[in-house]
Amino acid sequence: MIHILMVSKEKIVFKELEAAFSINQITFDWTDTAQNALSLLSRRKFDLFITHEQLPDTTGRNLIEKVLFQNAMMNCVVLSALPPKDFHEAYEGLGVLMQFPLNPGEKHVLKLLEHLNLIARIASRTSKPIGE
Repeated sequence: MIHILMVSKEKIVFKELEAAFSINQITFDWTDTAQNALSLLSRRKFDLFITHEQLPDTTGRNLIEKVLFQNAMMNCVVLSALPPKDFHEAYEGLGVLMQFPLNPGEKHVLKLLEHLNLIARIASRTSKPIGE
């Protein structure tokens, strides 16, 4: 089962995502600040976190940097209004899985699930010794 942490000053941003996650048997938690997110991520296991680009106490980019310092393998998604090229430049080198619009919906969850399934398939192939 996939467990996701969602970070945004307003929970309403995730309303459509929550419904789509529930339908797809994905569990989730929400918090409103980077500080709370870092605390939760250090105490509990999450497979992914989704953060808004602008948080009350920092930026999404700064939060991602801090999270990756704690867990370099953490997958993340950013809610951002930046054009794709600007988004790529802003988040380059952080391993951000994908960009969501500021009001993501079910189609974004389905695309995210495709990405996560691809990662799982690749990981299962690379965990076998070479030559098998």
